[in-house]
Amino acid sequence: MFAVAVAILALTLSAGVASAGAEGATSPYASQAKQAGLTASQTSALQNEVDRYLAQMGGKQVAANVIDLGGKNLMFVAVPGEAHPRDMTKGALLNVCDDIIPYGYFCAYSGINFTGTSIPMYSCARYRIPWTADGSWINNQTTGTVANFLDDSGVSRWNDGGAYNDDDDAPWYWVHWVKNC
Repeated sequence: MFAVAVAILALTLSAGVASAGAEGATSPYASQAKQAGLTASQTSALQNEVDRYLAQMGGKQVAANVIDLGGKNLMFVAVPGEAHPRDMTKGALLNVCDDIIPYGYFCAYSGINFTGTSIPMYSCARYRIPWTADGSWINNQTTGTVANFLDDSGVSRWNDGGAYNDDDDAPWYWVHWVKNC
């Protein structure tokens, strides 16, 4: 289903990418950002943020503010200074961490109070956490599913006790991965 969503998004955005190149934009997603109402300076700041995450975590940019983290999950990047990532894909890629977290998901946020860039986690796996400041998380997985917070050696140093659970002001400075199950 994820691969289908990415393929649909690529087809949907292909016209926008072509026009962005014709406009001499610095990013193939500049026209998408413009359609979402971003100014040139917001578009540049957003692309810088996306580039920073790509350098740190790898993956591939698939929309102005969305990174595919190796086919495992997506990262939705908030425009710097904004509380939540915008939907710049016209619903082609859904950020489940944006509102009421669906049952079965763990969501990590770069900011406190469930704000900022978000990483939705569904499949049982180990997910990289790129943040070093305080952020937040919500565990709405299957009742009782325990999320483990791992240090730079991959050792679980804390767990959340099981779903449902959340923390609106969590220190990410020591967390390098979350194993959501």
